[in-house]
Order: sequence, then C-alpha cells, then structure tokens
Amino acid sequence: MHYSFPFPASPVHAVTGPRRPVTLALAMGLIAASGTALAQDTEQPDRFRFNAGVGHTWDSNYDRVPEDDPEQITTASAGVRINQELSRQRFKFSAGATRHEHDERDNFDTTTWGGGAAWKGAIGNAFKPHLSWARRERLVDRAEFEDKDVVTEEETTGGLVIAPGNNWSFPLTARRLDQEHSNDSQEALDYTDEEVSAGTRYTSARGSSIGLKVISGQREYPNQNLARPEDIPEQGDLDFDYTTVEFETNWVVSPETQLEARLGMFDRDGEANDGTGGYALLEGRWAATSKTDVATGFEYTEPAIGETSDSASEIQRFYLDLEWQATPKILLGTGYAWLHYEFDANPQWDARSERIHKFTPLTARYQATDVLEVSLRTVWLDRSSPLDEREFDAGIVSLGLDLTL
Repeated sequence: MHYSFPFPASPVHAVTGPRRPVTLALAMGLIAASGTALAQDTEQPDRFRFNAGVGHTWDSNYDRVPEDDPEQITTASAGVRINQELSRQRFKFSAGATRHEHDERDNFDTTTWGGGAAWKGAIGNAFKPHLSWARRERLVDRAEFEDKDVVTEEETTGGLVIAPGNNWSFPLTARRLDQEHSNDSQEALDYTDEEVSAGTRYTSARGSSIGLKVISGQREYPNQNLARPEDIPEQGDLDFDYTTVEFETNWVVSPETQLEARLGMFDRDGEANDGTGGYALLEGRWAATSKTDVATGFEYTEPAIGETSDSASEIQRFYLDLEWQATPKILLGTGYAWLHYEFDANPQWDARSERIHKFTPLTARYQATDVLEVSLRTVWLDRSSPLDEREFDAGIVSLGLDLTL
C-alpha cells in the first residue's frame, strides 16, 4: 500500500542578487496555476472548464540545510476539465501542465504534467461499475533528496459496487500503481503495486457509514539491482506480497460535526519488507459557526522500505486547521502540523528520530471576480534531527492568481 503525508510541494525562496527575466515564466504561468486547480477535486457543474494561473514562491531555505539558502520559484499552469453525464453514465476528463522556473538554480527548472479520465456507470439500481486512470507528477522536496527528481505516479482503478438495497453495498476493486523517478540515482526505487480488494459497507439514512474490506496485493521493484539511495539497505529483496484488513467509518454526529476513522492491519511477506504492522487515521470536522470550520486529526503509517528515498519506518502526524469566511469573497485560514519520523539503522547512520513543526500562520483566498481568484499561503518549517545536516528551518511565502472559465 502506498501512503503519503501532506508536505510543502513547491519550494518558495527569497533570492539575493539579480533575477532572471520571468516573462516566459509568467506566460507559462498561465499554463501552470491551473495544474493546481486540477489537483483539487472540487467538481463544478459546468461540463467544460479551463484553468490558467501564475504563482510565485519565496523560500528562505530551499536546500533544507542548517543555514538559510534562499531561492525564488515562478510557476505557470494551464489545464482543462470535462464533466459529462449521459444516460446515467458519468464521464470525467482532466489534463494540465505546470512550469516551474527557478531564479538561481535553473538546472531545477522543469515542467510537470498531470491528468486523468474516469467513468462511473449504472446497470439498473444494484450494479455500479467504475473505471479510472490518473497521472500525477511531483517535485521531490530537498529534505527527502538533495538533487532534482520528479516522481511520476500512474494509477489505474476499476471495479464494481453491488448495492442490493438502500443501506448496504459491496465494493469489488482492482488497482495498479506505477511509480517512477526521473533521477537515475533513484531508479532503484521505481515500483509497481497491484492489488484487489473486496468489502462491505453500511450507510445510514443520515449519511453515516461503516465499512470493512480485505486487500491482497504485491509490490515489485524492477530496478532494485541498481545502486540504491544511502538510506535504503543494499541487501535484501525489496519485493513483497501483502494482505491488509481495513476498517473505515464516517460518523455524522450532527449537520455541523463529522468524525472519520480508518484503521488497517497488514502482513508483508518479503525479505527487506517483512512482518506485520498497521496504519490509522482519526479526523474530526466541525462547523463551529456558519463562517468558521475546524479540522483536526492524527495519522500514523508504516511505509514500506523503498517507498521514498529517505524511507522512514514510522510516521506520525497531528494537525489542526482553522478556516474563517471573513466576507463572501474572502476566506482566511491558519494551521499547525506536528510530524514525527522514525528511521531504522542502516550502514550510513544509526537509528534516529526526527520531528517537524509546520506552522501555517496565514492562508487567504480572495474571489476578485466570478472567474479570478487571488491566493496567499505562508508556511514556517522547523526540523530537529540528531544529524546536523538534516536540521533546518525555512520560511515559505506563495502568491498566486487563478483564472477559471
């Protein structure tokens, strides 16, 4: 299974010295800001939508080192999304590109692509087939890997939901995930993950649900004989089979309050990846007032060795986010997250623990017109580690414009 945690994706930096002209970046910016919008699954009723945007990020410590090493990044994005329903068959399509240009480190300039296609059908009232494909590309944060690397994920999912009554459903799903790294030194971590699952779910009249499913799958690393990153053990086959039992519930306590829980226990059968473990998510969402929303939760995972280049064996995350609809056009937010990483011993380093405090002092979105939105995001990171080279702090500020037609 593949699990990940939210982390600042686009680096933001403050640069000293002359800047390169960003005319191209701004033009491409109208190509990039929409990629972000495509990634947000906020479906609109319109059948066809076009997004374009520009953004700029200041990062006080782009290299994630003990002393500040600033950089600035200009992004530009564009994309399209189609949402069409024909005779109870719903079709969705999206495609977009984002251009990232750095002021000082032009060797990190790159274009990322994304998109997907999905179909949800209905055969009578009891059978609901579905099929989807999605492609995602992300830049690896420098705290994970010091060089340029773009991770591409392609995910294909298909299945059938059998719903014989108003409350019970039985989902059957098959899924394949391919992950590839653009950097040659990371190719040993490319993998293919295939799984099938079967489950049952009960949904109440108020919308609360409870479900149980069993997942069986296998993961293969086709290039693992190549040189591995220093945090990954050189010995031991990374391939493994796994079986997971997952319990999930979403409890609608009231129209203003919802609680969600997901608990899983897995058994991995391999060499480097072998043994039992688990994962968990507990989250609460509360509409404190008509204009204020609160979300808080705790998440725990045990990633497989080779899932990322720095390969933590355990990750814990606590988060608290607040949003306030200050006016019909202005949405303000703030948040905090605490992350704890456990790393097993390897030939390079002893076992260690690392912690990150992530403050989001202010986020703001201003709906200037029906089609134009202005956004601001501020982040402060503080990482503590017994390894001096992995201890840092960073301040990040991002501004963006997004046009949706």
